[in-house]
Amino acid sequence: MEIVDNDHIKSLRHLKEIATESFFGAGTYYRPAVTFSHLLEYHLAGLNPCFYYLTNLLLHLGNSVVLFFIFEIFLKKRFLSFAAALLFAVHPLQWEVVSNIAGRSNLLCAFGYLTAFLFHVHYVVQKRQRYLLLGVAFFGLALFSKEPAVTLPAVLVCFELWGHPKRRAAGPALFKREVVFRLLPYFAGTAVYLLLRRFLGITTVIFWPSLKMQVLGVATFFRGVLTYLRLFFLPVDLHFDRATAYFTSSADPQLWATVLVMMTFVWIVGRSQRRWSRRVKFFFAWFWLTLLPMSQVIPLVAHVGYAAMAEHFLYLPLVGLSAVAVLVCSHVGRFLQRRRLVSRPVLRFVGTGIFTYFILIAIGQSVHSAQELAMFEKSLHYNPRNTRVRISYGLALAKARLFEQAEGEFRQVLEAEPWDVRARIGLGKTLCDQKRCLEAIGEYEKITDAGSMNDLLQRNLEYTYEIVIQQYKNRIAQEPYNPSLYYSLGIMYAKLNRTGEAVAQYKKGLRLSPRDRALLYNLAAALEAQGRLKEAVFYFRRVIALAEETDTLTEYSYQHLGHIYQKLGERSKARKYFQKTGKIPVFPQAPD
Repeated sequence: MEIVDNDHIKSLRHLKEIATESFFGAGTYYRPAVTFSHLLEYHLAGLNPCFYYLTNLLLHLGNSVVLFFIFEIFLKKRFLSFAAALLFAVHPLQWEVVSNIAGRSNLLCAFGYLTAFLFHVHYVVQKRQRYLLLGVAFFGLALFSKEPAVTLPAVLVCFELWGHPKRRAAGPALFKREVVFRLLPYFAGTAVYLLLRRFLGITTVIFWPSLKMQVLGVATFFRGVLTYLRLFFLPVDLHFDRATAYFTSSADPQLWATVLVMMTFVWIVGRSQRRWSRRVKFFFAWFWLTLLPMSQVIPLVAHVGYAAMAEHFLYLPLVGLSAVAVLVCSHVGRFLQRRRLVSRPVLRFVGTGIFTYFILIAIGQSVHSAQELAMFEKSLHYNPRNTRVRISYGLALAKARLFEQAEGEFRQVLEAEPWDVRARIGLGKTLCDQKRCLEAIGEYEKITDAGSMNDLLQRNLEYTYEIVIQQYKNRIAQEPYNPSLYYSLGIMYAKLNRTGEAVAQYKKGLRLSPRDRALLYNLAAALEAQGRLKEAVFYFRRVIALAEETDTLTEYSYQHLGHIYQKLGERSKARKYFQKTGKIPVFPQAPD
């Protein structure tokens, strides 16, 4: 959807739509920079996926280089800066962002975010106006790439508190005029961004129905954070679209275990933070602030009953985590060397081993992600209830022409979530690909509101109708005296609003079966739709006359006749037919 089926990237004439419409058209996300990057790629390389993957890789490398310069300011030693930037670059948790084209929003957002932060630091140190302007410009790039960019102003406040290279203590200096002046453009930029989204109508937000559910959602987030921390040190079960089951009861033992662990963590932080260096405090704050958009204060649902805790959410938080990890390891290493417990060569050997381990896992994950079916199968192995992944798996199976397996996946999703439009459309298309077109139409027509997928639904329906029309034509050529075939062909034409052709088929069927009430009724309805009201009256009356007893077709014919006579201004006749259906018409009063 983001590239192949996105008409906006295929012509420069769509720049206005890119700038003013919602990402995916759901009124939730506003990411014009991402769509514009795909537009540039499309005009350079078409739909060649290698180019899109290369762009992702170059953006990730660019982010790592920018991060190296940021770390040089804070960590002072070039070796530590390189180690922290390398850890960020090669950590296996980055696989989902870099190896999936859909990770572009994270990469572009991080590039704008990190570059804006770097320019802000340069402005603080050198007082050159252009750095402030460049910082705000790159902040705009981040905002137009992904929503978590709104955390940058808070990160800059923490920088003024703990990261400022010329200050040794936090305090009243935060409220100095020059500090407020350099922070104000970022807060103003955030306000303008939010107002722009409101003006464009991109404001869809889902809220928790109760405070209790919100508290349980936030508790679920903290359980996910514990998983994130474990994955940072031991990345052994990485998989696409990770999700965490929501806590649903305050009596859940896992909930209280999570609360206990987090309270212990807070107690340890509270007891030890006075001994932390200012740079550790800053990067610790960076980690938590950049995680805030995923905190479930506003629900981020992966699928029913599960919170979205995907590994790509950690892309920006890993900046803080990488810096803290390198600083702590450096401190521990110096302590061990002072006590002569470990020699420097041993520490280097251990460090090299850790980086080698991470690099090998990252390469393995990237190779694995290149095999789309295997990637989805692994995710479903860890979480069989992930309907979002199961839909993607079904689409991948259909792409590989494994239609029966794809059908099974879509049906499994619809058993759990019968309202899922994407699964229903996927099932319909898979049935159509198996030449079971009438079943496909049945599935499509179960959808009452396709939302942002309405265009896709209509295209699929029209395509399937055309196939069925051709099938009926072929059967009519073999069975020219079968009236039911003309009836069915007329129905398909009517569904495509080709009313004239529908009328012709109904009349052919009636020549073979003049007393077929279904043919008569549909012919009358088609004539009414064409505005041929008197002809329609004739055929509706035939439907009524041929009825042995009042049935559904009779009731509907009465209703149609009532509406037709109302249009013709013959109120007495309209009233008669409406009364036969049990409806009492209310006609507008004639003016005095």
